[in-house]
Amino acid sequence: MSTPADDTDSIFASTEFLKRLVKRYQPGHWIGGLRRAFGPVAELHDAGSSRPGELESHPAHYLVALWRPLDTNTPFLPRWPQRVSIVTPDAESAARALLEDVPRRQRLWIAGAQIDWALVARIVCLGERNLKPYQHRELEAFIRAERRATLAAISVHYAGSDETFEQFANTVPPDLL
Repeated sequence: MSTPADDTDSIFASTEFLKRLVKRYQPGHWIGGLRRAFGPVAELHDAGSSRPGELESHPAHYLVALWRPLDTNTPFLPRWPQRVSIVTPDAESAARALLEDVPRRQRLWIAGAQIDWALVARIVCLGERNLKPYQHRELEAFIRAERRATLAAISVHYAGSDETFEQFANTVPPDLL
């Protein structure tokens, strides 16, 4: 799946980050990914809150996923990352967070379409205890958008006739749409 261009592209130009990256995966390299999940966003506090009518702004939020180097018996990226997190306020902070668990002399390969970002976001939703309601709401919207993009990719790459795809789409459980 393609991802929209955003400021995560600019972080790849940072020399500190670039020194740790490799262009192609090779055994022994860590595997990571970072992606803007949402934001910046603003929310208006409702009448029942302690600050009714107040507008609060929140910065962009980035998902970070990290896998240990693969062993020779594991040729594919495992479904479950070693570490996931959500980071603010910018892509540079997300890149620093991505490198936190990578030993200093080790290199990192940035995975692309191999990462199931909906799963990463779901892990964050379920695993991060201190998420605010706006973060849950925005992550759920991100997950829905990822699922729709997945279904669209299936329709383009694997569906037969329009009638065949319609039959397939009618069998997809509503929570996947």
